[in-house]
Amino acid sequence: MKSIASTLSRYMLTLCFASIFIFGGLTVYFMISDYQKEVIEAKTSILGGIEGQLVREVTRIKHSIEYTLTTNQQNSIKRVKSTVIEAHKLAEQLYATYKDSLNKNELQTLIKSTLNSMIFDFSDSYLFIVDMDGTAQLSPGLHDMTQKNILDLKTSDGKFIVQDMIRLIKKQDAGYIKYTWPRSGKNSLPLTKTSFIKLFKPFRWIIGIGIYEDTVTMKTQDEILDWLANINRDKDEILVGTLRGKSLLGPSKGKNLLKLRDSEGVYIVKDLIRAAKAGGDFVTYKNPAFSQNFKSYKKISYCSSIPEWDWFLAYGIDVGRQELRFEQSKEELWDTLMIQVAAVLTLVFLISLSCVFFSGRFKRILTDNFNYFENFFRKGIGTTAKIDRSKIAFTELDTLAELANSMIDSRESAKNELLKSEITYREIFNSTKDAIGVLDLQKRIFTDVNQAFLDFFVMERNAAIGMSPEIISFNSPPYDNKYAAELFNKALSGESVHFEWMVKKSTGEPFWTDNLARVASIGGQKKLLIVMRDVTERRKMQKIMVQNEKMMSVGGLAAGMVHEINNPLGIIMQVTQNIIRRTSPTLKSNLPIAEKCNVDLDNLRNYMDKRGINNYLRSIQDAGARAASIVRLMLDFSRKDNSAKSSGTIEPVIETAISLASNDYDFKKKYDFKKIKIIRDFNSSPMFNFTEMEISQVILNLIKNAAQALSEDKNSHKIPTITIRTSSDENFVRVEIEDNGPGIENEKLKRIFEPFYSTKGPDIGTGLGLSVSYFIITHNHSGTITADSTLGEGTRFTISLPILT
Repeated sequence: MKSIASTLSRYMLTLCFASIFIFGGLTVYFMISDYQKEVIEAKTSILGGIEGQLVREVTRIKHSIEYTLTTNQQNSIKRVKSTVIEAHKLAEQLYATYKDSLNKNELQTLIKSTLNSMIFDFSDSYLFIVDMDGTAQLSPGLHDMTQKNILDLKTSDGKFIVQDMIRLIKKQDAGYIKYTWPRSGKNSLPLTKTSFIKLFKPFRWIIGIGIYEDTVTMKTQDEILDWLANINRDKDEILVGTLRGKSLLGPSKGKNLLKLRDSEGVYIVKDLIRAAKAGGDFVTYKNPAFSQNFKSYKKISYCSSIPEWDWFLAYGIDVGRQELRFEQSKEELWDTLMIQVAAVLTLVFLISLSCVFFSGRFKRILTDNFNYFENFFRKGIGTTAKIDRSKIAFTELDTLAELANSMIDSRESAKNELLKSEITYREIFNSTKDAIGVLDLQKRIFTDVNQAFLDFFVMERNAAIGMSPEIISFNSPPYDNKYAAELFNKALSGESVHFEWMVKKSTGEPFWTDNLARVASIGGQKKLLIVMRDVTERRKMQKIMVQNEKMMSVGGLAAGMVHEINNPLGIIMQVTQNIIRRTSPTLKSNLPIAEKCNVDLDNLRNYMDKRGINNYLRSIQDAGARAASIVRLMLDFSRKDNSAKSSGTIEPVIETAISLASNDYDFKKKYDFKKIKIIRDFNSSPMFNFTEMEISQVILNLIKNAAQALSEDKNSHKIPTITIRTSSDENFVRVEIEDNGPGIENEKLKRIFEPFYSTKGPDIGTGLGLSVSYFIITHNHSGTITADSTLGEGTRFTISLPILT
């Protein structure tokens, strides 16, 4: 029997040949890398300088355009000033010459006609005269306003231009003023205009001439195009056009070239415009032959934009010759690479033949023995088959076969015991209704959970396993990570920790759990076992009970206060009534006593009328009646409800709720219901059965919510309004309560009827108002209540109550 160790030692030399293949592959790799670097260097050397030259030429032209435009604008403004000064001097000469021989009107007419005949550099410039009182003396741009006061004349941007001119002249006698003004002619748009004005003191005239910036710009554009045309003569290097495709230079001037394509289908002008809009880029194409004098060739252009003119500017160069040089250099480098690679591959091939020969011999010797072991281990994973030792040729492999057979026996025995234990554990683990999670103490992640856990948190097992407890915890004080660490340390010390915790489902929905945590030994390792029970409904009921107790206490207190207010209110109204009756001359019992006291009741009544005393008494009666009505409403609302339904219409209940709400003032939110506009859109509803106090509670709650929402609206231009509508059909009576407040976000609107959910800020409300209202409408009256809202426009609640109940 041969030794496998001696067989392997004889053939280990073949491993050396593997290094030859690695060496050959690395050699080829570095050869290719060097070739690519040399190609890049050749391209940069031949073609790289072209792109830099194009960028410099386009930049130079753009700088020339900016300089020419700036120079023309400065010169035009100076020319306007010199022309105004010239006109002013001419007016002074005429005044000095004819002031003694002509009257004022004749002299003014002479000066205006003389100045009006002056010739200016630009056709759309003209001289105007306005006196310091705002009267237009000469205004070619406003023919119909001559000799009219134009102080209130506004420009398109809302400036009182004549008033601005007068203020400027009062400060410094002369100066520039900039504004927007349309050109003469119909449908002319306002354009930016700069005028120089100067005071002609003899007649207190403001003499001025203006120039449109747009006129200077168009003149500059013509100069630039002429300059570029001279540069481009007998060449085809520069292309200028609008960003809409119109050519401004060359043989195609005036044509739209958006559809111009080269021989390869490239839309030349479209690509140039796209490069210009992108901030500047290179475009390669074949230049088309616009005429017989133009020869088509490959061209690279750098294109940039002149955004203030809506132009694109491209400078191009023939790159055919440079590319030919680059291709020749690239072919030479490629031929060199191919020779080097062929030499390396030949060497690798020869060495590979040697490796194949030696590895073949080694494989034939070991294959027969190893194949049997390979087949055994492949099948042994799922079967109980053992190795036939009589077929093993090597001593070392025979020993391995004996150990493998023993391993099969031990594995099957352990597998059976483990299966029984696993089945028992899983049945107990998954049968409980409480959620159970097993937490790794080191990694602090769940290593196992039961089905109830997955149902609690609405997740799959693969998502729960490996999850940290922080993912399902809200981590809000006092139930934050610090408190969780304290509980975790208590559990590690061996205590059984019992606590409540707020957690969340995978959907983000929160709920409360009652938890018991302790350290247990599972699978030979210490784990933290956490048992959880959903107590959300219990906590909600506790809060509802506490809230109900508060509401009952408040109701009792309100009832007591109302009774105490009724007593002094009755005395006030009774005393007021007696004062009116006992001073009345129509009450016979007053007359004898008045005669004894020498009092004329008619005079007394006349005195009380003239002094307004009777009006004061009637005001006391009206205020007392109104207070009594409010007291009665509060008393009715605070009485305990026996849920007895009665027949009636809905409108009086709405009026009751409005009356209660109208006497409400929220000192915390600072909203006053009396400042809110109430629109009643009532359609006579039929009689139907309902519990008046419950429906009144619902409507009052909705009205107060609307008032609070209106107080939070930041749009100060709105009139805060609540609209209440009623309508009905054969089966339902409907009530709509709508406000024009800020509205509610869609995500919040979906949860608005949930208990303890509130769209208001902290410490404002309990979150129970709408949930209680929902219960009253749906459960007690078999109706529906819905809400819809649009952000920035408002919210509407719709209540539908069945007529037959």
